[in-house]
Amino acid sequence: MSKADHILASNTRSARSQRRSGFLGLRGRIALLALTTLLMLFVFFTQPHVRATVESWISLITG
Repeated sequence: MSKADHILASNTRSARSQRRSGFLGLRGRIALLALTTLLMLFVFFTQPHVRATVESWISLITG
């Protein structure tokens, strides 16, 4: 087997295994989505006008 054949064969194998597992895998994607969502919620709810709006909505619901 020539050097070029060996490189092509190994690249094909790695492409197949990457397709199977994906870049991060399902758990990694879910974890990334969860962490991103938590970060966005943290940033969103630390804004004073957003907190005031949410508190007024809650007071309307609870009475």
